[in-house]
Amino acid sequence: MSEPDETVVTLRSLWAQFLPLSLSEATMAAGDPLITTTLAHLPEAQTSLAATGVAKSLAVLFESPVIMLLHASNALSGAVASRRALFRFMLLASAVLTGGLLLLASPPFFDLLGRHVLRLDGAVAERAHTVLSLLVLWPAAIGWRRYFQGLLIRAGHTRQVGLAGLVRLAVVVAVLAVGFGTGMPGARLAGMALLCGIVSEALTVTVAARKLAMDQAPQAAIARDHPTDVASVFRFYWPLASSMLVVWGGRAILVALVARAADAPVALAAWPAAWGFVLLIANTTRMVQQVVIRNRAQASGGLLVCFSLSVGAPCALLLLGTALTPPGRLLLNAFIGHDSALLTGVLPAVLLCSVAPVLIALQNAAQGLLLCQTRTNRVNAATWLGTTVLLGAAALGIRAKMPGATAAALAMLAALTVETLWLGLGLRQRVERALAHCHDAALARGEQSNPGERARHVDIRDLER
Repeated sequence: MSEPDETVVTLRSLWAQFLPLSLSEATMAAGDPLITTTLAHLPEAQTSLAATGVAKSLAVLFESPVIMLLHASNALSGAVASRRALFRFMLLASAVLTGGLLLLASPPFFDLLGRHVLRLDGAVAERAHTVLSLLVLWPAAIGWRRYFQGLLIRAGHTRQVGLAGLVRLAVVVAVLAVGFGTGMPGARLAGMALLCGIVSEALTVTVAARKLAMDQAPQAAIARDHPTDVASVFRFYWPLASSMLVVWGGRAILVALVARAADAPVALAAWPAAWGFVLLIANTTRMVQQVVIRNRAQASGGLLVCFSLSVGAPCALLLLGTALTPPGRLLLNAFIGHDSALLTGVLPAVLLCSVAPVLIALQNAAQGLLLCQTRTNRVNAATWLGTTVLLGAAALGIRAKMPGATAAALAMLAALTVETLWLGLGLRQRVERALAHCHDAALARGEQSNPGERARHVDIRDLER
């Protein structure tokens, strides 16, 4: 049963839509810490953790162009022509990315990348290759899942999205339990858990979305700028895809910078563990963007910002409590397998990143509003700016002999701050132009107006124009 499409949007109704979507993100983020904890209790834990972190960052780099299919599917699936064109585009993009990852995982190419570009030692490089070889279907599974998730969100079936996340988490737990019990090598176990989890979720959302029979449902009119064929989908989608490519390309380069830190052997394990723990909590805020997109025409900008802050602030406090309180530190220590050297690197990074959920929530809200205005180029520019700050700050931190995980955490915090400010500035400029347009129209009609009066007449349709 779908949630009602409310005419009057309130903070409570936004939360009602958000919670099932947040559950999906939370279960997805929970997979990485579970894998980290399992590997931490297996032999040669640091090597397996480092190898998994490297391989996952490369797989996500190839995943990155299809991440925004969720947003595009949510925005475009109301019209049959746009939805079908997006589906064909998703199939084509998934095939190309899977082929590219398969080529990268071939021994000659991976040896060049792992040993000569990333400068991984022999054991880490060998196990990273094992994980990456298991993840060659990762981009296709992600693209398929994101497309059908968007259909469900558009139709108001957010509960099914949350249920699919629970299925994924259950499969990951089952694979880890079987692998741990049978003594499977850590790197192979990590790859199997990641792959089985994502495939199970993709199948679950497909079954749920196929039951919607959307082609027989009342269809929305095709907006002026909405694509209706693969070529126009590419033009609409490319700024979004390239943004994610830049984001995850930057994350992969960040791993290479951490590998050059003075404490590289520990840092390569500490940074993925710390950031994975942060994302376990912070990723629950990312679905703010889907709620913003779905309610853009009914909710005011102020309400959407308040909603974003109400989502991000509790998550930030939870991370802060984990880093500063004895029970929280005990939890964190158990999470990394009671490795004191690893805890030394992880704890400062988690503390520094405790504000990340607030920034991520605001960032996603701003991106959603810009996407509603089809201003994908502004999102792309913000991504380039944030990634430049990320890598520049990380390089400076490594050069200053900071611990690798601490340098990466500071760089991530700086990047999120700069990107969020840039997105917010773009929205403010659009509002100011809309107000000026209303003022000029009033003068043309011979009316007198003031800024407060004009502001009350500016709604989302003014901004979209």
